[in-house]
Amino acid sequence: MVQRGERRRLPNRRKGYTQRATVGGHKICLRTGEHEDGRLAEVFIDMHKEGSAFRSLMHNFAIAISMGLQYGVPLRFVDQFTFTRSEPSGIVEGNDAIKMATAILDYIFRELAISYLDRGDLAHVQPGDLLPDAVGKGEAESTLGDPDDERPEVARNTSSGDVRSKLTVVHGGGCRAPIAEFDGVLAVSAAEEEDYADELRLERIRAARIKGYEGDSCEECGNFTLIRNGTCLKCDTCGATSGCS
Repeated sequence: MVQRGERRRLPNRRKGYTQRATVGGHKICLRTGEHEDGRLAEVFIDMHKEGSAFRSLMHNFAIAISMGLQYGVPLRFVDQFTFTRSEPSGIVEGNDAIKMATAILDYIFRELAISYLDRGDLAHVQPGDLLPDAVGKGEAESTLGDPDDERPEVARNTSSGDVRSKLTVVHGGGCRAPIAEFDGVLAVSAAEEEDYADELRLERIRAARIKGYEGDSCEECGNFTLIRNGTCLKCDTCGATSGCS
């Protein structure tokens, strides 16, 4: 815990994420740095199409915010900057949760609040709605848990601010263990993996029979391309037979 008046410095190599977006046609690049525990510690703001005076002002503003964070100022001050109005403003492109911003500061602090404070009320699109299997909240009798009830646990080498679009944990009603997806890779229990293999085999058998094959797998190559050859079977892929010559 940082004491008042003490600065908690960051290591030379730190975690964080980079978010590029366009606000009202103006490109903005927001980069963050995090402490080892995933808390926000610094921000960098780059706007390449603005004049040197504006860029310098935003750069020094980011330094002031970063210094405050490192001296223990809580990120709850985002409410002081959201909904401010100034140009540039308008439609936001490139951000999955924010679609409109009334100012550059409004966009920046919405993004930080969503990523580090779980402030879904400041997002125009909820992260859960972006999943390919999103179907809404469901009926009251559903056994699925609310994805907002528990924040997924984040590995130490993962930026906590970037986790909203990378990690999904689904707690099934009758599952022995949760199914986790991280960067597109599924991690399941042994029982669920066996069930998945059985379903995959049945699907391959059905596909093979539709194509005119017998539906069994070849003992030599494993393909489901066995055809009737007299009283036995022959693999249409490798030529192996089921005992006949």
